[in-house]
Amino acid sequence: MHTRDGSITKVIGDPEHPVSHGKLCGKCAIAYNGAWRDPALRLSSPLRRAGPKSEGKFVAISWDEALAEVSERFRQLVAQDNAHTILHTHYTGTVGVVNIAFPLRFFHRLGATEVDPDTVCNKAGHAALDLTFGTSVVGFDPRTARDSRCILIWGANPSHSAPHQDQRFIAEAAAAGTTIIVVDPIEHATAAASDMFLKLRPGTDAALGFAFLNVMKTNGLIDWEFVDAHVLGAKSLMETIDRTTPAVAEKLCGVPADLIEKAARAYAEGPSLLWLGQGVQRQTYGGNVFRVLSALVAFSGNVGRPGAGFLYLNGPDRRGIDMDTVAMPELARGETPSISHMDLAATLEQPELAKALVTWNSNPAASSPEQRRLRKA
Repeated sequence: MHTRDGSITKVIGDPEHPVSHGKLCGKCAIAYNGAWRDPALRLSSPLRRAGPKSEGKFVAISWDEALAEVSERFRQLVAQDNAHTILHTHYTGTVGVVNIAFPLRFFHRLGATEVDPDTVCNKAGHAALDLTFGTSVVGFDPRTARDSRCILIWGANPSHSAPHQDQRFIAEAAAAGTTIIVVDPIEHATAAASDMFLKLRPGTDAALGFAFLNVMKTNGLIDWEFVDAHVLGAKSLMETIDRTTPAVAEKLCGVPADLIEKAARAYAEGPSLLWLGQGVQRQTYGGNVFRVLSALVAFSGNVGRPGAGFLYLNGPDRRGIDMDTVAMPELARGETPSISHMDLAATLEQPELAKALVTWNSNPAASSPEQRRLRKA
């Protein structure tokens, strides 16, 4: 961080950082070296609406005025036993632990309703992995990717969405001879650089996953010792596994049977990493698709050893940081209400359910479902 006369003038990456090696992601570089330092592009004071919403007119007011008006409105709602009608929503605007979690202290104490930040974008995947492994967020340390014999990237494009991990860990693994396999309907940058690319038809991930399991069973590659000791319900999958051969999957998925066979064997012989992207669960029964793919990890025994496991949306609380020490849910006087992002527009249309909305680190008018309905509400 470069400063002049007490002001930040430039932000650059730390070349000694073990992950980024001095490279900033595009969002950070633009935010901190562009709009963040340009007074003309940033708010310098609170704004109060002046006129109808459709006109988009605001006037500047002081912080004291803004805080006084908001706190008085909240006091009125709490006094009327309507604290639950204060909605608050947040997402990943900064992804900083304090910025994400600290405001929750206030809303926990207030008794406000949280708009669940685990959105339709990734909720099904988290729920499926929680059901399968007990957790969806602590499966794999990318730093051990160099120990993987195979990295199976399913529905993700880390070349663009995880450049630090791609340029460091995946690149190191590939240079060491690790087989990189990509499953995706789109031939993106990661797919173009892979050893095997399985370009499947959209919505056929489950069939391809079962075909992988079929290859593993047919070729004696299932880790039965691990399955017998740690997997519940394995026998219930056998009928579907037996009938979903690579030939059957080829007709459904559009991926050649011999390529399915080759990729499944490479993954099963491990140690292997399954890198799951959000795209996989954004389909009908997306959570169940995730459960099929998580079976690949369990049936191959790729759990609990270097270079093995799964990776899906790791965040700060997923790395041993207790977010509750910042958010302090114990401040709540009772059960904290919550609604889904999917229900935000409908909730805002009902005055008895929503009388105030506070948002930080997010812009629901640009990113939440049912845009027109939400903006009108």
